[in-house]
Amino acid sequence: MVSLEAKDRLSNQEAVLGALLIEDKLIGPVLSKVSDRDFLDDVYRQIFQAIRAQFVSGKPVDPVTVRDRLGGGKVWGDLLLQIMDDTPTAANIWEYVPRMQEQARFAQARGIVLEMHEARDMEEILRGSEKIQALAVERQDVRRMNMEQMLHSFWNRHTTPHQYMTWGLSKLDEQLFVDLGDMLVLGGYPSAGKTALAVAFAYHQSEAKRVGFYSLETSRYKLADRLISNMAGIEMAAIKRGALTEEEWTQAANASQDILRHQLELIDASGMTAGDIRADALANRYQIVYVDYLQIVEPETRKANRTEQGSAISRTFQQMAHGNGILVVALSQLTRSEKTRDESKYIEPTMSDLRESGQIEQDADAILLLYLEDPSRPNESRRVLKLAKNKDGERGRMYLTFDGAYQRFRQPVVEQAAPQTAPMKRPRQYKQVSFADRFWEGIYDDDPNDPFRPTEKDYTGGADGQAKPE
Repeated sequence: MVSLEAKDRLSNQEAVLGALLIEDKLIGPVLSKVSDRDFLDDVYRQIFQAIRAQFVSGKPVDPVTVRDRLGGGKVWGDLLLQIMDDTPTAANIWEYVPRMQEQARFAQARGIVLEMHEARDMEEILRGSEKIQALAVERQDVRRMNMEQMLHSFWNRHTTPHQYMTWGLSKLDEQLFVDLGDMLVLGGYPSAGKTALAVAFAYHQSEAKRVGFYSLETSRYKLADRLISNMAGIEMAAIKRGALTEEEWTQAANASQDILRHQLELIDASGMTAGDIRADALANRYQIVYVDYLQIVEPETRKANRTEQGSAISRTFQQMAHGNGILVVALSQLTRSEKTRDESKYIEPTMSDLRESGQIEQDADAILLLYLEDPSRPNESRRVLKLAKNKDGERGRMYLTFDGAYQRFRQPVVEQAAPQTAPMKRPRQYKQVSFADRFWEGIYDDDPNDPFRPTEKDYTGGADGQAKPE
């Protein structure tokens, strides 16, 4: 006879599997938190493995496909249907998951205690105790690698050259080595063009990867207009007026074939939390996620202050990147400090100018800063793209031109800083100085005309250059 405790364990495992079979959008978020070890029953563990294998391979997940993955047969088919019938709703899955995991840890701990009961010496007792402590603090997203595994991984990964993520800018591609599983932050002041640059990055990468662009400020229709303007070469003003000429309609039609080859989805994300974005991205199997922008992502709780909220949001996206193998590109506002308000004393922004910068600086694998080269001329097109943080490469900067009419960034053929509007400082003049001048430098600087200031003559003994006798 099955105990009530065992029935409860089985029902929680069954409920989790039933929810995944009922609602496949839950699979991605659940896979980020649940592992094989959470299923104590071997049959349920096999079903979970089959669901995961289907999902990871990009194939549909339903009772028929999972049954075939398990080897087919009426027994498996009937069991899967029974699991779905026994699950009242998929909405309660986040109630089932922690209960299932807690039961799994408890059962594992109890097994260790039984082993300790039969221990033959104190060393076995201590080993058992260490296992229980490790189990109590165990996290599902912790991954370990010993030295043998490290060497095997190195040989396997570097047998052939690795293709890192590209951005459509040759100089940036040469310097920036980021990949799926990294987090990049693109910071900029309002109207610097960071959204336009991010959309261009996303479009370029979506030719080979599934990309989700989560916009919390700009509607998907406005982003679509910017994309069409850029790709079809139609002035943004003409699109906004809604008065396209026959020639411009032809341009849009000619660009459609290229546009349809890209796997880019634009999402209105207003009101979404970082957790909502993570769950949606996993459910839609995005490989790259853009978030525009960090400071207006809805916080999970309003009890914390803004700094704490911002830190929690940044950590969620960092965990999403590292834990789920997704490249996260998060846009961020820069703080307008006093140093930038006085344009005559302009200082280029740094990582510390990112709003809620402390946690963002730590979490990001790379940070790009986009800003006007000369803020006293806001209407000019010159921009600086500064690689302020680059964990796996060198830092530096590049110059871009922004064509607002077509929402398009270009990289100059010959890249150099624009001439400075402020007058150049006169080059420093150098002169040869004697030992006496160097010795007394700084002592009599306050009054160079001091009559008691020692001279070279006091040391050399006069014009003949011979030292004075002692």
